[in-house]
Amino acid sequence: MNEGNSYILEDGANISVIGGGPTGSFFSIFALKMARMMDRELNITIFEPKDFKKDGPGGCNRCGGIISELLVQTLAVEGINFPDSVVRKGIHSYKLHTNHGDVNIATPEFEKTIATIYRGGGPKGMAESGKESFDDFLLNQAIKEGAVHKPARIDGIEFRDSKPVLFSKKNEIMKADLVVGAFGVNSTTQKIFENLGFGYKGPPTITAAIAEIKMDEDIVATHFGNSIHLFLLPDKGIKFAAMVPKGSYVTLCILGKDLKSETVDRFLEKPVVRKVLPGTEQYKIECRCLPKMNIGAPRIPFSDRVVMCGDSGSTRLFKDGLGAAYLMGKAVAKTVVFEGVSRQHFEKAYHPVYKSIITDNYYGRYLYLITDIYRKFGLLTKGMLEVVRNEQERAEDEKILSSILWNMFTGNERYKKILPNALSLKMHLDLWKVFAKILLRMT
Repeated sequence: MNEGNSYILEDGANISVIGGGPTGSFFSIFALKMARMMDRELNITIFEPKDFKKDGPGGCNRCGGIISELLVQTLAVEGINFPDSVVRKGIHSYKLHTNHGDVNIATPEFEKTIATIYRGGGPKGMAESGKESFDDFLLNQAIKEGAVHKPARIDGIEFRDSKPVLFSKKNEIMKADLVVGAFGVNSTTQKIFENLGFGYKGPPTITAAIAEIKMDEDIVATHFGNSIHLFLLPDKGIKFAAMVPKGSYVTLCILGKDLKSETVDRFLEKPVVRKVLPGTEQYKIECRCLPKMNIGAPRIPFSDRVVMCGDSGSTRLFKDGLGAAYLMGKAVAKTVVFEGVSRQHFEKAYHPVYKSIITDNYYGRYLYLITDIYRKFGLLTKGMLEVVRNEQERAEDEKILSSILWNMFTGNERYKKILPNALSLKMHLDLWKVFAKILLRMT
């Protein structure tokens, strides 16, 4: 057997997937499906120590929990159908809050609606609520396809005879033909891959603040309805924040710099936020955390028999992590089944998809820079709100700015597709007309 053929997965090859979240599960599902198409058998073992059925911190995946209807439909075509207990449909609008007023932004079209989910087991008490964990459902789909789940934490990898050998609690547990790194950025596992010496370095991150706010279900319905409430405030430390209704809970997600545990308390005391919430006696912060978020991508995400994907590799900036998990997991699966597992195979077939998300995120950074400018200056904020109100109130109006804001925060479109609308001459003329009116009212 020549060197090139030694990197083609043969019948009965062993693959270890480190991380049982969406990316690891998507990879396993598609790799097993594709292998059957090739009349080949793969042995896939998913190493995930968390129990996603367990509510509270033990099963939590530290995520806001939003999925686009488009992705739900795409996965249905792939044969992955989510029951209502997993995906809570019904989010048809955003309500944008600023220090200068608020406005409702309806979905541009039905296919662009979004839904809420719990990535892990949810807050304490969710296990008895009849709701299921998205991550647990997806992991079980991988198991049904033929993957094996082992609740073990991998704490070491070394190469022997040019193949990776995995260790847990310092005991050798598996020799693999391929290792797929699909762990999150909050895991300490990345050090293991950095120490392998092929040039991988974990992605740059920022800290988010997430809290689960408990209140009666009828209060959630009254105060939040079927809308995600988005806050763009001129706060130096907060880029933006969102409140996501989920039955008897509201998930608060805050993105910014130097966030701390008390950031949640300070945010909830802001007058704009107080107007949205019920009285303090009607809600309780059930839990909170400060997870890291990927804001970049490793320059070298693979080597012979090792590949990184999901949050440990390339993902969408500030949104649609599940969509990125689907794209990356499937791209790796296609590469290893139809191409091979050498560095050259990953460079040829996986890296173009990996790099496409990195490129798209450059457009995203530019769009968020513009958003930052608008939220910091009152005149710009007022103008933005008035243009969006006009678009929403007039059915015949082309909803350019509304679509930009909707697509930026839902993940329904790539940033590259949003940018041309941000450069629309018509939209900028509408904004300048509104700015002029506001300035006249001020004089």
